Amino acid sequence: MENTQKEYLADYETRLRELLVESLSSASHLDGQLLTVEELNEKWHAAAPSYMADAVPQIAGYPLAAVAWAMYVGMGSALLWDKDWNRHSAVEDWYKMLASPRGFDCLDEYVTESLLAVPLGSDEARRIEDMVRSTAESALSMIRKEHIEAQSAMAFHVFARTVKVMFEVGVAVELRRLGYKYVRVQTEIDPSRIA
Repeated sequence: MENTQKEYLADYETRLRELLVESLSSASHLDGQLLTVEELNEKWHAAAPSYMADAVPQIAGYPLAAVAWAMYVGMGSALLWDKDWNRHSAVEDWYKMLASPRGFDCLDEYVTESLLAVPLGSDEARRIEDMVRSTAESALSMIRKEHIEAQSAMAFHVFARTVKVMFEVGVAVELRRLGYKYVRVQTEIDPSRIA
């Protein structure tokens, strides 16, 4: 891949991340920042090929699900990380672990009902579904505005960057729901210790 293409993709990813964080923050799902966990980013890197293998065939018929399900994977991953990292850290492919109980098509229901412990059909489940749907719609809108040739190598790379960011915002939303937040740490410097 040429440097200009790599630069374009990096810029696209940054713009998408900023757009989604701003959108989720305006809807009170985030606080203007993306909470991240390096271990989970590494887990996504390992799981992305499996996710892409299941999601790419869905793009033509179900583009919203192909993009949105990555956010559910992020939410489920954050919850498992919070509950018992030691137990789950050895799992190589977190996507397969999350998708295997019900398959790709019902991944949203599995994460909502079995991991987040939110009954399907409840107001909370509808709120989660609406949040994920509107986030995925924003991501798809941005993809369309890029005017990338369909089914090209660049379209594949843009899709891969999109689902990576969807995973990241899923992690951030769930971490916030669990009560995590960034806190500024003030350190006092003793002037007498400065030489």
